[in-house]
Amino acid sequence: MKVESWVITDVGKQRSVNEDCHYVDAETGLFLVLDGMGGHRAGEVASRLATETITSFYKEHVADSNNRRDIFENYDSSFTYHANLLRQAAFIANRVVLEKSLENEEMLGMGSTVAGMAVNGFTVSMINVGDSRVYLIRNGLIEQISRDHTLAEDQVERGLMTREEARESQLRHILSSVVGVDSRIRVHMDELVVFPGDVFILCTDGLTAVMGDEEILSNITERGPTPETLQHLVEEANERGGPDNVTVAIMKFSQ
Repeated sequence: MKVESWVITDVGKQRSVNEDCHYVDAETGLFLVLDGMGGHRAGEVASRLATETITSFYKEHVADSNNRRDIFENYDSSFTYHANLLRQAAFIANRVVLEKSLENEEMLGMGSTVAGMAVNGFTVSMINVGDSRVYLIRNGLIEQISRDHTLAEDQVERGLMTREEARESQLRHILSSVVGVDSRIRVHMDELVVFPGDVFILCTDGLTAVMGDEEILSNITERGPTPETLQHLVEEANERGGPDNVTVAIMKFSQ
């Protein structure tokens, strides 16, 4: 399966520093988008550290023909080795960022979201922590594959809030899991078979805070999954106030 990929990042209109980070490598099949947070530029440090840690660990072990199990804290046999590798990389990144934050008072409490996917043949493995998202566009429909780790989403899962209420709730801005803030994190993991024509989107909440799923879909389907479309999405986010850094990556699959 062939994959073409493009990525764009922008500081937005209301921030002076871009604390987002990304890694897009079609050759190794690894794609990441991260959104750092924390004062004194600490968010920038957190997202960069997490990116470096995840990519280094994944690339070190992805070619291991023996599929080593000793590198995992716990291995979920219902998912592939590649999916477990991504999740373990997130666990390690969490420790690295947390330890770094404890070394410097100005970095205390820094953290990062992460949305990532790895391609192995006809299988796409995905993880996310926080509210950076993974979308799939297939047959003219858009589906969020990732799961937001926010207090609002937690309330929805417990049946205490409807999806409609969650969209308007202030709790949607409060993260319930993030890389680097606590010694334990929740990592959502998913996996699916990919088909020619599938388009995946990784993005930070700088986009989704100002643009709905159907708007994202219409931009991709009308303009096509191209670098120009990414530029248009960023421009549209900035026209709507550009409240945050925005990073968007597109992966297009073909035979």
